Amino acid sequence: MSDVPPGLPPFMTASPGGMPSMNEGSFAQSMGAFGALLKIQQNISERFPLAKVPWKETRKFLKSFTIDAIKSTALYNFQLKLFAESGLGSMQLISYAPMNYVFAVPNNPVCNCYPALNNQKVCVATTDALYRFFTEELELECSVEEIECIKNGNQVCKFKIALQPISAYQVLLDENDKMILSGIRPQVDENELVERVRALTIYKLLDSGRLSEIGNAYMQFAANMKKPEKMFDPPWKVQEELASIAATHNTFGSAFGAMTQKVQASAPVPPQTARQTAPQGSVEIPEEAKKADSFAELMAKMKKG
Repeated sequence: MSDVPPGLPPFMTASPGGMPSMNEGSFAQSMGAFGALLKIQQNISERFPLAKVPWKETRKFLKSFTIDAIKSTALYNFQLKLFAESGLGSMQLISYAPMNYVFAVPNNPVCNCYPALNNQKVCVATTDALYRFFTEELELECSVEEIECIKNGNQVCKFKIALQPISAYQVLLDENDKMILSGIRPQVDENELVERVRALTIYKLLDSGRLSEIGNAYMQFAANMKKPEKMFDPPWKVQEELASIAATHNTFGSAFGAMTQKVQASAPVPPQTARQTAPQGSVEIPEEAKKADSFAELMAKMKKG
């Protein structure tokens, strides 16, 4: 384990795209833009409750440590499709460091909902949608901030997402990871073991193959946390199966019938959301710890909690 490189990877960036056009607004434009904004909000309300993602898929996202690796995950591509279909534009990841993501939206359609406003950030709908997606659908507590906006004179709209560390750890760590942090080797092959140790080192839970101070503090805290992982299919699985049905049927009627059966079969009660009441005997994350801005502050607040 000592060969695992310590420390965080460098903060990576990619090009967000070109300069979008900007339009001045009239009363007619303003009324049309208001209707477009209402439609976006309606799409979010209808689509997002069906977008619950299991932890096993979120782990793949959290354990991807380059922009290209993140973009290859099913979760990332599902998120982009969900936001585009909701009217929030062609979002893309442009910067990354562990627990920190910056998304950009070139030619952001949300900006067109405010034709008369300039010299200010206006993308509240996108900010709220990102916060809702990460906190409710992924169960990752976070903060979301619009850091650049086309209406404020920037080339693209940019949104920074900062994950709350304890919440990220809760989703990130499976039983094998917890065994490693407890000093027990899980029943995995050598390559998987090395990759798991690397991920735990990047997230500052291990230091040179040994439990770090942060890892020790988290393990003491996690011993009292009783939040079982829910097992269910990711939302994109049904979409893929419906597409497969359409491709294998020769007529619309037969395809429609098969699709209807599939949708009905996969419509049981959706998994409980992150805002549910905690099970009896579980321990909620202390409010002080949720507000930690750094690993050092996190560790101190966890010990205090």
